[in-house]
Amino acid sequence: MSLGEHLEELRTRLVRSLLAILVAGGFAFWRIRDVMAFMKRPIDVGLADPKAVELIQMKAYGAFLGSMKIAFFTGCVLAAPVVIYQLWAFVAAGLYRHERRVVKYYAFPGLVLFFSGAAMAYFYVLPWSMRFLVGFADGLGVNSKLDFPPYISMVAFMMLAFGMIFQLPMIMIFLMRLGVVEPDTFRRYRRHAIVVNFAVAMIMTPPDVVSQCVMALCMTALYEGAILVGTRIAQPRQEQA
Repeated sequence: MSLGEHLEELRTRLVRSLLAILVAGGFAFWRIRDVMAFMKRPIDVGLADPKAVELIQMKAYGAFLGSMKIAFFTGCVLAAPVVIYQLWAFVAAGLYRHERRVVKYYAFPGLVLFFSGAAMAYFYVLPWSMRFLVGFADGLGVNSKLDFPPYISMVAFMMLAFGMIFQLPMIMIFLMRLGVVEPDTFRRYRRHAIVVNFAVAMIMTPPDVVSQCVMALCMTALYEGAILVGTRIAQPRQEQA
């Protein structure tokens, strides 16, 4: 494909992804009360006394802004199957025919990993994070009243962040399958990867040790798992060479 054809392909994939997010986001805004109850679960589960924490709006438009954020981030999560498919389809368009056959095996596992990462953030990391942060404030004698929009942004961003980092093994395995990067290269840079994992976790998570360590450890485990799987996949190609 020429550069112009690649740009046209990218435009098409982006438009389809955005339309899917808009439709899913509109549905989420229509069911905003149910989605709001879903978003409050980390507080309800993570704290011994959830009623001790209040969600408030600091500005007159805070609740509306928070609802729009909920709708958008929920739309991103619900539209993830379409977005991930469009991503892999765009990658496939730039490959040779024999390489395209490889791509079709990555869309579904990538989707499963995305929702697995989002579920881990929602059911485990966020409750632990809320327990740590609110508990720390309680220890200082500080009552917790959480501003609605920032809280929603934290919950949604954490789910999306964990969903995205769970794509790491798929990208690594894909590169090893095509022979772009060999498993030994990933092994050689293992120590560097661990440092990068912790740096990324510090940037992408709230400022608490629990969520940062969990994300960094997850990334390290995914990195090692991808090397194991990639070694098995790359071995037949290396033997034929």
